[in-house]
Amino acid sequence: MLQKKGIFAIVGLVLVFAVVHLAFPPQQHDPRTTGTVMLGGIAFLLMTSSIILSTRLEVFEDWFGGLDRMYQVHRVAGVFAALTALVHFFGVPKELPEGVDPIANAIFPSGPLGMLGLIFLVIGLFIALNRKIRYSRWRPTHKVMGLVYFLIIGHFMTAPDIFFERFSASGIIMIIAAAIGLVALFYSVFGMNKRTALPFEIEAVNALERATEVVLKPVGKMLDFKPGQFAFVEVEGKGWNEPHPFTVSSAPGEDKLRFTMKVLGDWTRRVREELQPGGKVQVRGPYGRFDATHAGKKQIWLAGGIGLTPFLSKLRAMEIGDERQIHLVYAAREEQDAIFLEELKDRAAELGNVTIVPLFSDEGNFARVDMMKLKLPDPLGTYDYFMCGPKPMVDGIMKDLRSEGVSRSQIHTEAFEFR
Repeated sequence: MLQKKGIFAIVGLVLVFAVVHLAFPPQQHDPRTTGTVMLGGIAFLLMTSSIILSTRLEVFEDWFGGLDRMYQVHRVAGVFAALTALVHFFGVPKELPEGVDPIANAIFPSGPLGMLGLIFLVIGLFIALNRKIRYSRWRPTHKVMGLVYFLIIGHFMTAPDIFFERFSASGIIMIIAAAIGLVALFYSVFGMNKRTALPFEIEAVNALERATEVVLKPVGKMLDFKPGQFAFVEVEGKGWNEPHPFTVSSAPGEDKLRFTMKVLGDWTRRVREELQPGGKVQVRGPYGRFDATHAGKKQIWLAGGIGLTPFLSKLRAMEIGDERQIHLVYAAREEQDAIFLEELKDRAAELGNVTIVPLFSDEGNFARVDMMKLKLPDPLGTYDYFMCGPKPMVDGIMKDLRSEGVSRSQIHTEAFEFR
């Protein structure tokens, strides 16, 4: 669930900048210039916030509720940065202010730098939000946003003093933000992967029904993770230069690391058809805050298809004597699609506090709130809900639960989208 601490931090930064800027504008400013320059500063601060979130630092996971939520805010901040920058561009005066040296302005062309930055920002945002563009093509083009950031810094640092007073209170905020943003950008591009990568060797590639289980053994240090967390997997070798996020399906403490991947596109199809034991893999993580250990004693776990994987890890890690009462609702198209179903049933029988409820749509059984209302032993509002699966299914059930009076704080989902 999205935590508001990080949202408040970003909003607070923007508000502080706006108040300082409005309270101490350059003497030459007219209201139009003051307002449009302020919007440009806000756009830059939002872009800086988006870049900082791309570092994937653990402290920000706590602030936002997990890396999946950080990427949601990263995307929204980028959209608002572009919109605010557009208003700034069309609103700011285009003529040179009185007293500005045209020769100096030609040597340090603030306007063209800003225009180029805005054009690339809008194009980059369009590519980032276009789901039809394949991930393999989206990922390298998204890195162009680093160039946009340099252009925007060059734009305001070379602007005439009437637009940007470097030693005013708001100017100092911008310069500090630029310094932090550049460190974050270089860390994201050059430092993050090397610092967090752990080497593994492929031990087995197991073909399941419409999914593939990849079993990895550590070359050195084992990944330290909690049940329900995920990691980025990057296969070494020609043509495998894309890290992809997958939930860890093994339990902490096992000597092997397992990922169960649904065959959805070219990359996961290649995993199924081409990966061989002995291959090398880099794993970066863990990430995520999809944690059921601190919720109430009565829980509903709702898994749709491959959304089973975080719950599989949780069940494999659970110890006998756990005081929670858990109903695991496992929705699939048909019984043969329900991977690990027999293991789930055996594990539930062993634990004693877990009830497995398989639902197969080809038999007319769907995960619906009205059915839960009839079949659960206690009122809906007495449970905590953890859901992972197709977005339409999760969104629909969440809406119905809310209409039944279930508090939003009782509903936990994983927004497994990173573009």
